[in-house]
Amino acid sequence: MDPLTSSGLPKETLTFLASFDVFRDLDETTLRSVEQACEPVQLDAGEVLYRPGDPGDCLHLIIRGHLQVLTTRTNGHEQVLADLAGGDCLGEMTLLTGQSRSSTVRAVQPSELLKWPKAAFDRLSDRYPAVKTRLQQLASRRQSSRYLALMELFRGVDRPVLEEFIKETNWIRLPGGETLFREGDAADCLYAVVHGRLQAFIQSTSAERPIVRHIGRGTCVGETSLLTDEPRSATVRAARDSELVRLPKAAFTRLLERYPQAGMELARTLARRLRQSTSASAVVQSVTTIAVVPGHKAVTRTRFAESLAQALTKCDGTALHLNSRLIDRHLGEGAARTPLNSLGNSRIVNWLNDQEDRHRYILYECDPEVSTWTQRCLRQADLVLIVHPAEFAPAPGEIEAGMRAGELSSGGRRELVLLHQESTRQPTGTMQWLQACRVEAHHHVRADRGADYERLARLITGRATSLVLSGGGARGFAHIGVIRAMHECGLPIDLVGGTSMGAIIAGQYAMGLDPAQTVAVNRKGFVGIAPHRDKTIPIIALITGRKLTRMLKMMFGQTQIEDLWLKFFCVSANLTRAQTMVHQQGPLWLWTRASVAVPGAIPPVVLQNGDLLVDGGILNNLPADVVGTLAQGSVIAVDVCARTDLSTNVGARSSFSGWKLLWGRLNPFAKRVSVPNIFNVLTRATMLNTLSKIDTVKLQADLYIHVPTDEIGLFDWKSIDRAVEIGYRFAIEQLEQWKKEQTA
Repeated sequence: MDPLTSSGLPKETLTFLASFDVFRDLDETTLRSVEQACEPVQLDAGEVLYRPGDPGDCLHLIIRGHLQVLTTRTNGHEQVLADLAGGDCLGEMTLLTGQSRSSTVRAVQPSELLKWPKAAFDRLSDRYPAVKTRLQQLASRRQSSRYLALMELFRGVDRPVLEEFIKETNWIRLPGGETLFREGDAADCLYAVVHGRLQAFIQSTSAERPIVRHIGRGTCVGETSLLTDEPRSATVRAARDSELVRLPKAAFTRLLERYPQAGMELARTLARRLRQSTSASAVVQSVTTIAVVPGHKAVTRTRFAESLAQALTKCDGTALHLNSRLIDRHLGEGAARTPLNSLGNSRIVNWLNDQEDRHRYILYECDPEVSTWTQRCLRQADLVLIVHPAEFAPAPGEIEAGMRAGELSSGGRRELVLLHQESTRQPTGTMQWLQACRVEAHHHVRADRGADYERLARLITGRATSLVLSGGGARGFAHIGVIRAMHECGLPIDLVGGTSMGAIIAGQYAMGLDPAQTVAVNRKGFVGIAPHRDKTIPIIALITGRKLTRMLKMMFGQTQIEDLWLKFFCVSANLTRAQTMVHQQGPLWLWTRASVAVPGAIPPVVLQNGDLLVDGGILNNLPADVVGTLAQGSVIAVDVCARTDLSTNVGARSSFSGWKLLWGRLNPFAKRVSVPNIFNVLTRATMLNTLSKIDTVKLQADLYIHVPTDEIGLFDWKSIDRAVEIGYRFAIEQLEQWKKEQTA
């Protein structure tokens, strides 16, 4: 056994400490004081030294052995972040920041370590600042290694080689709003986002500088220009306070040469971006940090932020709710008021970044007024939710005014939440709020209804379930059965939209009608009012449209689309300009009226400028592609159109006499012929465009349901109950199976 020092440790320990880089140039007396503060630790193979959440109250120095630093990826698999042996150390970042552990450390083989407590480190670094500086440099290199190892680009790169690349990197902090590089700049490096979010946009396209894409943590930026050896193709700036690792061009080139796997991962990344850029759907940023801005002090009394945090946790992993009081509780009185440009700011930023690593979402609740904490919340946010009590007069709050004036910086997307009392039957006056607040989207939430918070959580985090319904005349009643099946399967509907008959059923659901109420109102309308019997001289159309308008006003009243509890859209076709029109605001009865206006059968809706709007099925009878511009998540598309329809038994011919057909129906002795009427022909014609592209439509949906409704006539309105039952029976099994696949 080795001789012992006065501290009970082997004499070779002093030699080990002297060789450790952090203690370089310390005299023997000081090294002995370090030695006396250390405690020996023995680990068996497989034994865990610490886990995430354990206190970061010491530094472990490895004398001999082999340990691994591990993290758990989102798929549940463990990934090795570092292999450490004799001469290495563990826990330097938590020692410097005072935070708890964020990784698991396990011994691969029997190992011997020294445990050096934080109190001893603090005493030594006060006397020898160089010790703290060296440990900070080591921590920076280790952090770079950790985050690069997690990136797909560096998958498969051997740990020692990765460490070689790390030596050439440097850590960069980029405040929110600052530019990383500009379009046309020379490409001299690659950046990896460690914390925060960047925005890439083209300066030359318009004065608005539309965003090309959002770049979140774990993502590379600038690699395309390095590959093509061309100037930067976009301007990139920090959407919020961000931390990056910079890898020079020469190191990037060596990486691709030595590791073809890295090149494959890069090719996959570029292919994904190419698909996004050519897609008709907007690329919506993923959200990690959310700022809640109280538009009025009354919001703070509703526990809105706390309720949303609970809904986020239920929706998709842990969510941490932070406000100025909680920050002071965690970091000491007055911490929330720490100026953003002060020396103490780094401590706050490091702590917040650590929380971002530990939680799926961070919910920053701003103070009711402009403050340092409010400024920090806005600068940290991917998404800004501006929350107003709906019963108040529409007007921007103090914080909103500051953001508009440019006095408060925030690069996050801004959305409005109108908070309603539980007794509210139907929201009203939303358009006035949208005009006053100038946001990109809005949501209606009842203050005490958990389901509303859960719907909001799914919408803002890209986990919404959207239902899209096709046109199809009376066959569209099958949509009611599909909705009933979704309810029984426990599948939420966060956004609903459609074309023609699908638009009507979607609008009724968005108003809050359940399946039974929907059947009743449609029976009263299509069977009772019977708008298809409102015939006129066929100069513009076969019917006047008066009964149809009366029916839709009976169904929807004066409801505005923006006042609906659920997000809703419907589609019409602009006959004048050959364009698809997506309606998300305005009178619900009017835009559903446009969406069902079969050309030649029903008069078009005429706009103020003279444009004519007709049935959206002409251009898009099942608008699953529209959803991507409105919400992210799963899309369920329901198609009730028959693949084969409108055949006849009259034999081959190229002309018909309406008089002869009429006489054949009046004469009881004439041979009966089966020919489609003009309503059927015109309605079927509106669906052909989508039917010819059905394979493309299927790709736009996560679940495509084609309900077999051939036995229901296009205008067989009295078969509503039979159509509902067909839709329910056919959909229930498919939905249950799909739900199992989603949770597997």
